[in-house]
This record gives sequence, C-alpha cells and structure tokens, in this order.
Amino acid sequence: MRRGLLLTVMAVAVAAVVGGCDRDRPAAQPAAPATTARPAAAPATTARPGCEVTPGAPAQGTAPAAADAPSRMELGPSPELRGSAKARAAAKRGQRLLVSGTVYAADCATRLAGATLQVWQTDADGVYGPGHGTGSLTCCYLQGELRTDARGRYQFTTVKPGHYKGEADAPPAHIHFEVSHPDARGLMTELLFEGDPAVIPGTQQGHVARLTNVAGSDPPLLRASFDIVLPRK
Repeated sequence: MRRGLLLTVMAVAVAAVVGGCDRDRPAAQPAAPATTARPAAAPATTARPGCEVTPGAPAQGTAPAAADAPSRMELGPSPELRGSAKARAAAKRGQRLLVSGTVYAADCATRLAGATLQVWQTDADGVYGPGHGTGSLTCCYLQGELRTDARGRYQFTTVKPGHYKGEADAPPAHIHFEVSHPDARGLMTELLFEGDPAVIPGTQQGHVARLTNVAGSDPPLLRASFDIVLPRK
C-alpha cells in the first residue's frame, strides 16, 4: 500500500473508532503517477441476469498498483511498521482467513484484468495499529495492495478482523476495499461476515460473505468469497 493511502487511513480509522463504519473512507489521494500500458479488459459479453454493482461509495482516487503488484498475497504490516515485532505478531494472531474473488465490469461478466485493490482492516483484537483510538494512530497491522490477474482474480490471506476495540456500539467486523480500473469507476466497499450480530441486513455498504472451513487445513483456515462489480464510467 502506498504511503499516501496509509497516511489517509490513519485519519480515517481514528474517525471510524469514534463514529462507526460510515466514516471509514479515505480522503482524496494525490494524483496518480505515470504508469505502464493500461490493462485490457476481457471482451465484453451480455450482462448476466440479476446483475448488480457492488454496494459502496465512490473511490477516492487511489493510484494504480504497480505492474508487478501481486494478485495473491498475505496481508501484513505497513512499511512503517514492518520492523516492529509487535506489529508482526498482531498481524498473525487470530483465526486465519482466505479471501478470494473476481473483479468484474458493470455487466457482471467482463473480467477486469489489472484492477487495483487496496485492502486494510483491524487485527483480531479490533485494532488498526499503534495508537488506535487516539490522535496518533499509525496504520496498519494488516494491509496490502493487489492487482488482479489476467482473469480478473485476486486472493489474499489474513486473519478475521475484530470489532473496534473500546467501542461499545461497534459496527460489524469488516475488511475495507478500494478498487479501481481504467475502464470503470472506482469503488470503496467493505467485506462483512454472516453470523456477526452487528450486521443489519439491507443497511450495509458492502458484501456479507458466508464463512466456510477449508477442509484439511492445519491450522484451521476460513474461506470467504467476494466478487466485486465496478460501476460504469
């Protein structure tokens, strides 16, 4: 994740702890630097029946991921925190979770290769990073930047996030996504989880995923699927 986004998320997470998940939105990012050749979307096809854009808010202008950014990764501490043993331990503690999906155009059928995904979340204790709940947060213990592969797919491993620490009426546990592609409008959204008592059906700005166990995994690993449909430009 670029330093600009990390600094923005620091302020966002502080506001979120005070005011809930509707405030968990980074402010506008600096203009994107020049990039390599623009990724091509797969050939357009007929929109699938029942096609719907993923719920969320407009993206805040995240710069495109580098051409060599991975489509698969393990979330971990930001560059500012990678030297901290505490941060590395926080990123590993908790129920392991595998998240995967495909990014589509607004027809729900065209796979978007080269889409940028910025992802960040709290750790299992509901903490974004050192100074959580204060005016001096350093974000984040768990974050990452991905670029979808030639078939529009992404995958990352992490831990199941916790509810915000120190907040009595905390929003559902969630993972933040900011997703963009040259051929679509960017989107900020969240991944939430079935069974969370704080999830209120029909009111969430994101996708509520079912958690399943990965057979034979040791230590145990949960899986969640999250296909993302970006709006038309």
